[in-house]
Amino acid sequence: MIRDCHWDTRKKILEHSDLKGKRVLEIGCGAGRISQMYANDVRQIVGIEPEFENVCSAAHTISSASFICGSGMNLPFSSDNFDVVLFTLSLHHHPDSLAALAEAQRVMAHDGLIIIIEPTTESEIQKFCKVFEDEDHRLIAVEKALLQCPLQRTSKEVFATHWEFANFADAANYAFTYYNHPPDVEKRKYLQDFLGPKAHDTPIRMTDTLQLTCLKLHR
Repeated sequence: MIRDCHWDTRKKILEHSDLKGKRVLEIGCGAGRISQMYANDVRQIVGIEPEFENVCSAAHTISSASFICGSGMNLPFSSDNFDVVLFTLSLHHHPDSLAALAEAQRVMAHDGLIIIIEPTTESEIQKFCKVFEDEDHRLIAVEKALLQCPLQRTSKEVFATHWEFANFADAANYAFTYYNHPPDVEKRKYLQDFLGPKAHDTPIRMTDTLQLTCLKLHR
């Protein structure tokens, strides 16, 4: 499988921020999939991620960056430390989105930028995986937090990334593996029914519809 075949996430990040010479903190960096996309565009990347295995994978993939275990709820950094704070598909995983945004604001430089990239409830990938975990309530909570956040919203944009799976088995294997779920005939049938005739395509192409929001301090 290939996630974000054309690196559209990188393109959108660079459209909204010139990362050249910038210190970037990526919150919820996972195994460094998105970090790798912009690693050559920045001065410094620091990634924070709660899963130790992901931290190790990210560090192996991008030797020039620093990755640590931790949470966006309690960032182990001094204030005014980063030019860009980036949430990559991670804000909705925090128990309190508004508190996580406040912590991101604390470590952001006075003239810095917070970029939030979140899945949307209408995303094909989100709907495909909903049988394993329904995240709609968390995504709605993030939207409410963004409205309540005292920072200035400078931009908001919805865009699509494109995923490709070799066949249905590849797509189903992704879903079961990502959610660490044992074999389940009913869930596999849901995935096949959701795809309909596309389940027989080789390759299978799906879209992940994302929302990008930029925040900064009021001037």
